[in-house]
Amino acid sequence: MEIKRFRYFLAVVHAGTVTGAAERLHVAQPAVSRQLRHLETELGLALFDRFGPRLRLTSAGRQFVAVAEDLVSRADRIDSVAQHMARGGLSHVVVAAAQTTINEVLAPFVATLTRSDPFLSVREVPADQIQTTVREQADLGIAAGPAYDPMLEWRPLTDVPLRAYVAPTHRWATHGRRTITISELVTEELLLLTREHPARAVLDEAVSKAGLTYTHVTESSNALMCEALAAGGFGVGVVTDLPRFGGCPLLIDTAGPTTLRLQLRACWPPHHYAAEALTSFLDRLAEFAATYVHDTAWQTSPNSHRDP
Repeated sequence: MEIKRFRYFLAVVHAGTVTGAAERLHVAQPAVSRQLRHLETELGLALFDRFGPRLRLTSAGRQFVAVAEDLVSRADRIDSVAQHMARGGLSHVVVAAAQTTINEVLAPFVATLTRSDPFLSVREVPADQIQTTVREQADLGIAAGPAYDPMLEWRPLTDVPLRAYVAPTHRWATHGRRTITISELVTEELLLLTREHPARAVLDEAVSKAGLTYTHVTESSNALMCEALAAGGFGVGVVTDLPRFGGCPLLIDTAGPTTLRLQLRACWPPHHYAAEALTSFLDRLAEFAATYVHDTAWQTSPNSHRDP
């Protein structure tokens, strides 16, 4: 069933005659009559009662007008979007990210956008599925950790510190500690994310490089729960999330000159239909991450001045 027939039908409805519709459509009158007959045949409905040159909608025709208008409107929208995309326009960006990244990077960034910017919709996926989601279903991904997928383009955004959260009554908090060492950390009862989380991978690698092992670990798939349990005195929670629940955050010193941190990167398909517009959008996201996100992530610790 051709959209053109619905357009001809609506032109006749608005003009009242086939002749008037033909003038509106800039086509010959017989073409309009032919398209109407085809439409009625396909639908199995009489849409008009004919009174000489005048046409009057039947009861079925009156009900069908709203359906035809909806179909034509949708078709026009498809044409408009397709033309915009063909010109490299970007009106809608689908971003894949993990929950923490959505809360602390994407949501604050979206709050800076206006109606003239692309509409950003977020697909929350586990950290280890972000790159697959970008390859198959999203325009852009924000991934933590190393860039290991060569099928995607990559761009660094910023880094965020790993924080060891303790209750206000913990000795590290009461002694005014600002940082702790890896060797101190592993002796505690730890509340760690499960191993598919990039923050856990960073911590595990640092512990391994230092030749150490954990003494006691309780795992959770949810960063907020790690932080909440730590604030309640149930152990030391290690996450990248911003402070909540009244817990005390400490940076984690490594054997090297820096504290433990997690790198955030953007990834996207290399042959995106709107590559130029997507790059421009990424420029803004990268600037936001390098300023607001970075500053917010590091200012919460008294040692934020230290090699951030």
